[in-house]
Amino acid sequence: MHVFPRPDLYSQAPPTARQEPTGPVFSGTPHQVAEFLGPRMETRTHTLALVTAELTHLARAGWATDSLTFVLADETSVTVRP
Repeated sequence: MHVFPRPDLYSQAPPTARQEPTGPVFSGTPHQVAEFLGPRMETRTHTLALVTAELTHLARAGWATDSLTFVLADETSVTVRP
């Protein structure tokens, strides 16, 4: 999985990873990506488990055009792609 920064909070991700304007800021397994994002998100006791489950599903069933975008606590956003 790859985590790409968005240039601003409301920018949309391009259709595929090849069209991303910059390289990923982080790459890893769904669990590693969830651990990377967890401290950067609003903290809730169930956040890490839910994010890990969503990323695991994306990794297993996602197509090249699928992605998830997360708004982080500092009001920036990132897009995760399989």
